[in-house]
Amino acid sequence: MVADLGLGRVDYYRDVPELLYKAGYLDADLRDTWMKMIGFRKVLVHDYMEIDHSQVYIVLQEHLKDFYRLRKVFAQFL
Repeated sequence: MVADLGLGRVDYYRDVPELLYKAGYLDADLRDTWMKMIGFRKVLVHDYMEIDHSQVYIVLQEHLKDFYRLRKVFAQFL
């Protein structure tokens, strides 16, 4: 998306929400939420600490709406 729209350079995952925010595709709240999701993914993938499975379950149960909000943004580009 970023490359197709010519929004700038992406060096890290967290660059994507920031560039989409600056271009007006995301509001500040969704940008911040996506940044937290990126951080959570990093913990899960790289196992920086022992993963608390109950915490993962809670995040998926209580923050599923965040995925739906991001899906609406992605759908604009399909």
